[in-house]
Amino acid sequence: MLSMILCTHLGCVVPWNAAQNKFICPCHGSQHNNQGRVVRGPAPLSLALAPADVDDGKVVFIPWVETDFRTGDAPWWA
Repeated sequence: MLSMILCTHLGCVVPWNAAQNKFICPCHGSQHNNQGRVVRGPAPLSLALAPADVDDGKVVFIPWVETDFRTGDAPWWA
C-alpha cells in the first residue's frame, strides 16, 4: 500500500522539508507545520490525518475516525 500526503489546495503531493521543518507543496507554495496545519496558503485546510503502525516491517495506515485535534471538529476527509 502506498500512502501520500496531498495538498488540500489542488491535490499535489506534499513532501516533508526537513531543512524548514514543514511540509511544503511544490505546486503553489502552501506550507503546513509538523502537525499538518496550514501556515501559508493557498491551501484551505489542514492535511488529512491517518494513524500509522508498523506490522511485520510494513507501515500500515488505518482511517482516521477521531475528532481532528487541530480544529476540534470531525475530520473533513472522512
